[in-house]
Amino acid sequence: MTESVGLSVGATNLAAVAVGRAAVTRPAVLTRERGPVFTDFVDRVGDPVGLVAADGSTHRAEAVLTEALRALRAAVPAGGHTGISHPAHWQDRQVDALRAALAAAPELRTAPLFSDAGTALTALADNPGLPARGVVVLCDFGGTGTSITVADAAHGYQPIAPTVRHSELSGALIDQMVLTQVLAGVPGAVDAAGTSAIGSLTKLRMACRAAKERLSGAAAASVAVDLPGHRTQVRITRDELDAVLRAPLADFLAVLQDTLQRSGIRPAELVAVASVGGGARIPAVTAALSERFRAPVVTMPQPELAAAIGAGIRAARGPADDGATAVAPLAAMAPPPVGDPAMSSTFRALAWSQDTDEIPDPEPFVVDNPIPPRPEVHFTDHEEPAAEPDPWYRRPALLLGTGAAVVLAVCVAAVVFVMRTDQAQTPAPQTTTATATANPATQSAAPSEPTPAEVPAPATEAPAQTRTVTRQAPVTQEPSQPSTETPAPETTSAAPPPAPSPEPTTEAPVTQPPFIPTIPTIPPIPTIPGLPPFIPQPGQALPH
Repeated sequence: MTESVGLSVGATNLAAVAVGRAAVTRPAVLTRERGPVFTDFVDRVGDPVGLVAADGSTHRAEAVLTEALRALRAAVPAGGHTGISHPAHWQDRQVDALRAALAAAPELRTAPLFSDAGTALTALADNPGLPARGVVVLCDFGGTGTSITVADAAHGYQPIAPTVRHSELSGALIDQMVLTQVLAGVPGAVDAAGTSAIGSLTKLRMACRAAKERLSGAAAASVAVDLPGHRTQVRITRDELDAVLRAPLADFLAVLQDTLQRSGIRPAELVAVASVGGGARIPAVTAALSERFRAPVVTMPQPELAAAIGAGIRAARGPADDGATAVAPLAAMAPPPVGDPAMSSTFRALAWSQDTDEIPDPEPFVVDNPIPPRPEVHFTDHEEPAAEPDPWYRRPALLLGTGAAVVLAVCVAAVVFVMRTDQAQTPAPQTTTATATANPATQSAAPSEPTPAEVPAPATEAPAQTRTVTRQAPVTQEPSQPSTETPAPETTSAAPPPAPSPEPTTEAPVTQPPFIPTIPTIPPIPTIPGLPPFIPQPGQALPH
């Protein structure tokens, strides 16, 4: 494979990498010889309003960036193809403006432009490696913000949705938080608003950035403070850095989660989280990503160079290889053996063998229609098991029905018990009723014959009537027997006795209330002429 160079454009830094050999990183600042100094021109690319220099001249931002890239390319002593990566969150007009400016530069006229999200994924797939199936989310922690790109690994890491830019977590913001932490550790009051402290604060800010980078591998770092009236050393630890990062990092994780949800990505489809950029070196960032998404976090030893390395790799493959098989294994990019003569145009196709006489060329259809190494895996939703039915003792309807049935059964049993008790007590009243039927006959005969010899007759006949009625108790249960009581009043009214006779002694065991005959009205006693009445009439008062 021929040597290639990758250039990456960042808001704060420009990088050039000769793949496998050397790397150069410079700040995004252009200083012309005996001319003005240009800064902050990367974010102005595509702006129709030009940059105004200190001498009053106006320059287009894309032209200034092209000149800076030419100087950076000349600093890398390597030949071959050159690839350039641009920020993934750029709009189309910005990319077109840079492409038009590059066409005017002889050294970069043929250099292809790639999105830095795609080139970073290419570099990570090359080393240390990325999954070949599923969804990979790329987090590029840059100097002015963090970019989020969701890519499909099965289709050459093509983006699924537009890149999302989050400006609340950036390298410049972290530097400012570290500077605030250092100033808080300086004893005494520091006048940071004075004009005399501007230069000193600029140097202190650069020292804080260096301390932040050292804290990626060390537990503590010291910052030299040289301000008007203050000269000291302030020690800052990794725990303090993690504390100031906690709030902005939590906001970024929420934005990342929302981006995945709006892209329709389920948790089971996320196979890896790729982390590049200078902020990827911070251990707290890697730990937070792994803890939140429960997926492997893939990065590289120099994550700030990932975009430039990937641009060089893709430039070496050429435009024909920028397809579904763009992520090639590392063995296909091995350098040729030492002492080999000039390579032919088909060297890359025969990279696995130099003996063209014994091994035939591969079939054309294998190159044109690459066959995937394994079938594509489709992720489906997790099928939750069917809910088990509630046990019978947890069903309220069944409990209510059972309770109602029990109450009904108790009521029925109570009614049956009461009816049986009434039926058991019924024969005794029937026996007395029959006896009471015979008593009026005895009473009717007693007053008709005042002979004392016949008085014991009712007592003799009462037991006989009682025994007879006891044997006929089942027959006398009909309610028609009370009709026999009708002659009793007639008999007593025919010959009313002067006073009611006492009831026979045979009715003592009777439980039914005794039969009381109706006493007729006694006629008034006539008065004797000449004598006062001694018995008062009804309604009359006694004489005095």
